[in-house]
Amino acid sequence: MTELQNRNFQGSSLSRRPQSSGQTGSRQREQQPGGQQRDREEIPRPTKGEYRPLWITTAADQSMVEYAEKAGRFMALRGLTNSKIRSICGEIKRIQMSEFEKEKSAFILLKPKVAYALGRDRENSGLKLFREIFDMSSTDVTDQKSFQNFCNLMEAILAYHRAHGGKD
Repeated sequence: MTELQNRNFQGSSLSRRPQSSGQTGSRQREQQPGGQQRDREEIPRPTKGEYRPLWITTAADQSMVEYAEKAGRFMALRGLTNSKIRSICGEIKRIQMSEFEKEKSAFILLKPKVAYALGRDRENSGLKLFREIFDMSSTDVTDQKSFQNFCNLMEAILAYHRAHGGKD
């Protein structure tokens, strides 16, 4: 778009963005059904590099809480609903009520359940992140203590998911 076209577009009623001094903010254009476009806020996605195995093997710290908030917000705003992961969270709670050693095989079998949930909704980026975090953190679970730390991470993520508008 030329400078003149850009100025005319920004001044028109078609522009939904406030005029700026040429800087690009944290917004992107999103294609809507019917060919319409709208602005959407860029939602930061936690990366694999931000995850710390020590949260599972040792204990939670402030960086885990920050990671959980970032993940929960991303999942909520990217379409992950509680119903999509209800069976997984229910099974985690059931194992938590028992002893991890007695339920170790049930825990190991959660990984295919998470894969199945994603297979039913491959386009859901919130669910993709859930699987990524589940896969990374579940490999660090080796005993009752690490399982409890895993549960704490999952509960923190789901709490922030709900706080940021995650729905049932």
